[in-house]
Amino acid sequence: MSRKEEQENIIKRLDSIIRSLSQSRSQIESSEDIQKIKDKVEQDDKPRLATLLEDTIVLLKDDPQNRVKIKEKLNRIWNGYGHIKPLAEVTGEIKKYYLMANSTGSGNP
Repeated sequence: MSRKEEQENIIKRLDSIIRSLSQSRSQIESSEDIQKIKDKVEQDDKPRLATLLEDTIVLLKDDPQNRVKIKEKLNRIWNGYGHIKPLAEVTGEIKKYYLMANSTGSGNP
């Protein structure tokens, strides 16, 4: 799969997580990963996580070169929800396909 396709898949994955967090009970079919996220994120935190993920999507789509802001969002997601495996995986994919892909120096992504 090309880098562009991987990036599109990441955005689709984030979007489905946001939709599942925003909707009450089983209004939509949930994958196992999404179900894990819904089960492990407290009800009060779901809107906050959905907003963080939405902000991340906006950056990835509209300003993918803004590595500092993307890293800030990823750090906030990681600090609050990094213990949830599907979220840890998607943040890792964002780092790999957006931050490392855009890296021009030898510094850390």
